[in-house]
Formats: sequence, structure tokens, C-alpha cells
Amino acid sequence: MPTHLRLVEPSAPPAAEPPVAETPVAETIAAETLAEIASGRFGAGIAGPRETIEQAFLAMGSGLMAGARLLSDISDAHRDMALEFEGEAFLSGVAQIGLLRDEVGRVLAGIASGDAEIARLDETTRQVRVPLEQMEASIRLLGLVAVNARIVAAGIGSDQNDLNAFTSEMAGIAAEALGTVRSIAEVHDRVCHGVAETRRSQAAFSRDHWRIMTEIRDRLDADLQSLEAQRAQAAEHAGKSAALAAGIGAEVGTAVAAVQAGDMTRQRLEHVEAILARLGAAVERDGAPRLAALLGPLAAEQLRATHEDFTEELAQFVSALEAMRVDADAVLRAGTERAGRTLAASGAALAALVRDLQSIGPLLEDDARNREAARRLGERAADAMQQMMSRIDVLERTEHDVRLLGLNMAIRCSGLGDRASGLRVIAKELSGIAAETSAAALRIRALLVGAQKTVADTRCRAAEGRGVEGDPAVAAGQLETVLDRLQAHGATLAEACPRTIALLDQTAGQAHRISASGEGWPGLVARLGLSRGAPAPEEVAAFGDLLADLRRLYTMQKERDLHDAVLGLPGPVDEGDEAPAGAADEGGIDGFLF
Repeated sequence: MPTHLRLVEPSAPPAAEPPVAETPVAETIAAETLAEIASGRFGAGIAGPRETIEQAFLAMGSGLMAGARLLSDISDAHRDMALEFEGEAFLSGVAQIGLLRDEVGRVLAGIASGDAEIARLDETTRQVRVPLEQMEASIRLLGLVAVNARIVAAGIGSDQNDLNAFTSEMAGIAAEALGTVRSIAEVHDRVCHGVAETRRSQAAFSRDHWRIMTEIRDRLDADLQSLEAQRAQAAEHAGKSAALAAGIGAEVGTAVAAVQAGDMTRQRLEHVEAILARLGAAVERDGAPRLAALLGPLAAEQLRATHEDFTEELAQFVSALEAMRVDADAVLRAGTERAGRTLAASGAALAALVRDLQSIGPLLEDDARNREAARRLGERAADAMQQMMSRIDVLERTEHDVRLLGLNMAIRCSGLGDRASGLRVIAKELSGIAAETSAAALRIRALLVGAQKTVADTRCRAAEGRGVEGDPAVAAGQLETVLDRLQAHGATLAEACPRTIALLDQTAGQAHRISASGEGWPGLVARLGLSRGAPAPEEVAAFGDLLADLRRLYTMQKERDLHDAVLGLPGPVDEGDEAPAGAADEGGIDGFLF
């Protein structure tokens, strides 16, 4: 049967013996317990769990802080996704796309107008052929008339030198006019050939590019509208997700502050160990039973209260963690899904835009080559038209000379009587040839004036060039940059959200495991024995310095209140709770996190 040491109040001197009935009786502490206290084995039952609790709470605090940082990253990623749609790269890229869309529209309009211009020019130049052939026929007839006139003049008499001069001049006019008509025909053939080649090239360009560029223009317009919708949706989703993530972050911040309960438990256990250390150091000294009667109940009460508070606070902490875990899973999952939808929709639109922009470059280069071909055609056609117009001027003077020649011949014939009847017929024929030549020249001139206007329109359209500020390569590069950053934010969310949940799960598991750390404390409390009432004041006074030193170790008001209650001491009225370590920063957690 174990031996127990009965701790009783020491006897007072016989002359001043105190009334024993008023002295409360403390519970007995077993000798084995005192021996364990003296050897430190008893305190090891407190120090071991204390160290476990301390390490576990440090680990939980680190996990929660890591979770808080991840939540900050998540919140930033949501916000940054929305900001990408407000950034310089996106806005500049969209502006470039708008310019390119307008340029594609102008190209399409140019294709249509170019087709019409080339077709009109081709038709006009072809129409010149008919009056030109008529004029050539008239000039050839003039040559035949000149031959006949020479024959007729020879029959009239050899003394008619003026008639010979008329017929020679007529032959010269016919020869010169025929050469002019043939030169016009040569220029005309070159123009017709060039216009026909250009028309075939223009038709091929239109056939190859019209449908493609129309589709690209329509897609650019639709994608721009889609991006504007994505921009608004991204802002809405990011604001909602960032706010919800920040709310979870605030809960984590509260949990981080609650981790301070581990530090407070550690301090209180260290104070219990300090009480036991003082008791263990005095076991072999005089007055040890008296001191044990004071410190045993004091240590028991402090350990009991510590265990009670630890169990309650840990249960609340675990409950809060589990609730936060559920909230975080729902919030982060929903946020990730929203971000995924935004990334998928905007990513698809951006990727499609990049593909279209990459295809626009070669098309615009083809358009530039087509414009250059039109420009060269316009220059050649303008030169040719000018040459033909100058030759028409020569033919119009020929028509004047033929009329004048016919008039002079008619006058000369009037003095020759019946002998000049043949020449009079020839003079009349010259008048008809002059009229036909004049009509053909006017018709050709009118057609050439119309062709010149068409050529001027073609040259003007070709001279416009691209004239666009939008650069498809630059716009594609900017949008690819935005898309890369959006994907990076999406990757951050895809990685950080599961890691955050895993950290919260890990922290909750640690909290569950350390709940068993204090299971042995009630047994230690029972072995120390609880006080059945306040000890005699003189006993407290006898160890006043030691008890005061112990009281000064406490960092929490509850410890001081228990100390005073166990020892029957009145508590100082001016004492207040001292803020536990880290509590002063609790209000600043949100600022730290977000």
C-alpha cells in the first residue's frame, strides 16, 4: 500500500496557538508523487504534451499563413484577370483590330470598285476600236480618192499644175493620216492587252480573297463584340471571386489569431511546470509539507483550468476550421469555375483573333500587290491615252485640211467648166470623207475622255495604298501576350485553390490529433489534489516571497485570478488583462493578407 505524506499546517508556539478549527485541510499528496515531482518525471508528463502542442500549433500557424498567402494570390489572380482586359496590351490590340477591320472593309470596297473600274476601262477601250476602224477606212478611202484625182487631173491637161498640186497634197494628207491612225491602233492594242491582263488578275484576286476577307471582317467584328462582353463579364466575375476569396482570407486571418491559443496554453503549462519545479526543489528542505500544501493545489488548479480552456478553445478552433474548409471549397471551386469560363471564352475569342490577324497580313500584302498592279496599269494607260489624244488632235487637223483642200478644188473646178466634172465629184467626196473622219475623231475623243476619268479613278484608288495604322503582327503579338497572361492567372488558380484546400485539411487534421495531447492532465490534477478551501493567511504569508515570484510569472489575468483564489488572496483592483503575444496584431491580419 503506497505511503502518503499528510500535509498539515505546522504547529504554532504554545503561547500563541492559533485556532485549528479555522485552518482548512489540503488533500494528501502521495510520497511517490512528490518523488516524481522532485525528479522531474512528473513535470515531464506536462512538458511532453506542451512541446507537442507548441510544435503542432506552430505547424498549424505556418499552414494557415501559407493558406492566407495562397488566398492572396488567388484573389490577386482573379483581379489581374479582369485587369488584363483594361491593360495597355489588350486595349491597344483591340484598337489595332478595329483599324484592321476597317481596313479589310476598305479592301473589300476597293475590290468591288476596282472590279468595276477595270471592267469599265476594258469596255471603254474596246469601244474605241469601232470608230478607230471607221476612221482608218475613211483615211484609206482618202488615199484611193487621191489616186483617182491624180488620174482625172492628168486627163484634163498638162498645163494644170495647180491640180497636180492638189492631188499630191491629197495623197500626202492621206498617207500621214493613215500613219497616225495606225499608231493610234498600236497604242490602243497595247492598252487593250494591259487592261485585259489586269482584269484577269483582278478577277483572280477577287475570286480568291473576297469571300475570305468578308468572313474575316465579319469575324473581327463579332470577336470585338465578344471581347467587349468578356471584358464586362471578367470584371464582374473577378470582383465577385476576389471578394469571396478575401472573405475566406479574413476567416483564415481569424484562425491565425486563434492559433495564439496554442502559445497561451504553452505559457500556462510552463507556469505550472515552474510551480512544480519550486515544489520539487523544496522537497528535501524544512517546511516542504507546508509548501506542498500550498503549491500542490495551486498547480492542480492551474493545470485543470488550462486543460479546460485548451479543450474548449481547440474544439472551437476545429469547428471553425471545418466550417471554413467547407466555405473555402465552395468559394474557391466556384471562383475557379468562373475564371475557367472567362478564360475559355476570352481565350477562344483571342485565339481566333490571333489566327485571323495572322491571316490578314498575307491578304493585305496581296492587296498591296494588286494595288501596285493597278497603279502601273493606270500609269501606262494614262500615258497611252495621252498619246492617243495627241494623235486625235492630228487627225482633227487632217479633217480640217481635207475640207480646205476640197473647197479649193471645188473653186478651181468652177473655172474649168465641164472638163472638171470628175474633179468636182472628187471634191464632193472629200467633203464626205472629212465629215466621217471628224465624226470618228469626236467619238474616239469622247471615249478616251471617259477612259481617262476611269484611269484617274484607278490611279487614285491605287495611290491610297494601305494607309492603315493597324498592324496585324503587332495586334497579334499584343493579344498573344494577353492570352499568355490570362492562362498564367488560370494556372495560378488551378494550382493555388487545391493547395489551399489541402492546407486547410492538413491544419484541421493536426488540430484533431493534438486534441488528445491533454488527455493525461486530469490524472495529474487528481494526483496533485485540489484545494478544499483557502489556506491560513499566516501560511501564505510564510511563503509570501516565493508565491509573489510565481505570481509575477503569469502572463494572463486568469492565472492571477486562480492564484489569488486558491491562496485566498485579494486581487489588486488596478490589474487588467495583458494582451497575449500576437493578439495586438489580430486586427491587422486582414491588412497583412489583403
